[in-house]
Amino acid sequence: MIPLVTVITTTFNLVEAGRVEYFKQCIDSVHNQSYENLEHIVIDGASKDGTIEILNEYSKKGLIKYFSEPDSGIYQAMNRGIERANGKYIVFLNSDDYFSSLDAVKNSVELLEKNNADCSFADVSYIYEDKNKVTKWIGDLSIVFSAAPFCHQTMFTKTELLKEIGGFNENLKIASDYQQMIQLVLSGCKFVHLNENIVNFRYGGTSSNKEALLNEDAKIYCELYKEFQDLSLEEAKDIYRFHTLPFSLAVKLSKYLHGRDKFKFWHYNIRKHMFQFRLSKKSGMLRLFGLWIVKPQPQNVK
Repeated sequence: MIPLVTVITTTFNLVEAGRVEYFKQCIDSVHNQSYENLEHIVIDGASKDGTIEILNEYSKKGLIKYFSEPDSGIYQAMNRGIERANGKYIVFLNSDDYFSSLDAVKNSVELLEKNNADCSFADVSYIYEDKNKVTKWIGDLSIVFSAAPFCHQTMFTKTELLKEIGGFNENLKIASDYQQMIQLVLSGCKFVHLNENIVNFRYGGTSSNKEALLNEDAKIYCELYKEFQDLSLEEAKDIYRFHTLPFSLAVKLSKYLHGRDKFKFWHYNIRKHMFQFRLSKKSGMLRLFGLWIVKPQPQNVK
């Protein structure tokens, strides 16, 4: 039998937010998948605006199972989804987003099973509705230690592994999914890349708040890398700003990557250490052979 896959979606006051049509698109993209062994669990944060009536309608059709109760935020909701998941694999699909391929689940699971892997990731299209444009993000595990390597909505993970690491850090508001990616790599999990665009992701909301991301990512680096090297908060923020690791830390973390990912990791970091240049009206920087010729003043990303 093909393994069961659990798709988890979180919701809160969709009617009030004007996101009902987006949610319907999300539901349809799961229901129309060519993969036959699916369960779609929706975790609602005790909506009071008519969202429950919509969820009940889809539940009666057998398209979803839903649970509604107050929560402290999206990551607590996701953890409740993990607790209720019955599938061998879990994928999180936000209520605003949707699978862009009918074979997204099928191809991801086949790749996981063929390679006996723990996690898979794929490519995604970012939809910028305010700018009327779409950009593609190609997943790249080699940058995981200094930047988000891929879109979380494309990530299929063994359920047992998510439970083993304790799910998501509920103290974070934006970057807990990125923290989880680093944790899984450091725990020795095997990742595989599905070289396909499988999700359309609507850019915006809290995930687009760069200042908040700077602060949370810096805290994540300080916490997860402390057994390898103590980092000041400012040093951790520089990892976010320049997507470059201190060389001594890079040496220690590189052992967790393998093959092509390890080669790309070193190519990327050495190039960043040897040469970085940026010139703009707001700020400029120049780094040659590991030395800062012009270094921007530390400041929060706006």
